[in-house]
Amino acid sequence: MAVTNEVQLKVENIHMAFGGVQALLGVSFEVKKGEIFSIIGPNGAGKTVLLNCINGLYTPQKGKVSFEGEDISRLKPYQRAQWGISRTFQKLELFRGATVLDNIRLGRHIHMKSGLLSCSLYFGKTAREEIEHRDFIEREIIDLLEIEHIRHKVVGMLPYGLQKRVELARALALNPKVILLDEPLAGLNLEEVEDMARFILDINEEERWQTTCVLVEHDMGVVMDISHRVMALNFGEKIAEGTPPEVQKNPNVIKAYLGEAEDLYVTRR
Repeated sequence: MAVTNEVQLKVENIHMAFGGVQALLGVSFEVKKGEIFSIIGPNGAGKTVLLNCINGLYTPQKGKVSFEGEDISRLKPYQRAQWGISRTFQKLELFRGATVLDNIRLGRHIHMKSGLLSCSLYFGKTAREEIEHRDFIEREIIDLLEIEHIRHKVVGMLPYGLQKRVELARALALNPKVILLDEPLAGLNLEEVEDMARFILDINEEERWQTTCVLVEHDMGVVMDISHRVMALNFGEKIAEGTPPEVQKNPNVIKAYLGEAEDLYVTRR
C-alpha cells in the first residue's frame, strides 16, 4: 500500500504512570495511512505501555489518542476494535485448549450481526453468517499465513512459531484498518523471522489488506528493512523519530542502546 499524507492515528502528549514510576512522559507522534511505523527502544522504554494506551487497555493520566480525526481516548478496547484497531500481544494471549480455527474465529466477533436468540437457533441467517465468516478466514487469512495444515490442531500443542502466526491470524480476522504488532518476531528462529517479516509486508502492501502497521520490535535488522518511519523511546520519552537511516544514525538512539557512538545497525542487504 502506498503511504498517503492522511494521518490515520495520532497520539498527543501521552503521560502514563504506575504509582511513582513514570512509564510514558509526553509522547506524541502521528502514523500515516499505509505506513509501517515502528517503535523501538531498550527494555522498559514504555513501548508496550504505549500500545496498551492506543488500544484502550490503559487509560493515560494525560493526553489524547485520535483515530481518523476522532478522539477515541475514552473508548473501551472493544469499541476501538469496532473502529478498526486490532493487535497482537508480546505474551501470547491465545486459548490454548481451542483449535487454531476457533481462535481465529473469535477475531470475527465484532462482525457478527445475529442476536442472542438467533444464535441459539442455528439455521437461516445465523447459519449463512457463520458460513460467510468461515469462508473469509479460510480464504483470506489461513491461506495468507500458510497455516492450512494446522487449522484443526489444538493451539497448545503447536510449536511457538506457529502460535505466533495464529495470534497474527486472530488480529487479522477483525479485518483491521490499523494493526498493532507487539514484538511479533520475539522467540522466533531465523527462518520464522523471515516468514513473519514477509507476512507483515503482505498485510501492508497487498491490495486485499492494505493495513497500516504499528510495530514494536527489537530486531533492528527487520525494523530498518521494512519500516517507513521509526520512533525511538527511552525511559518513557521520545528521543528520535524519522526514516530508518535517520534514526539509525541518531546519537541519542545510539547512546540509549550502546552507550557510545557506534552504528546501531548494519544492513543485511
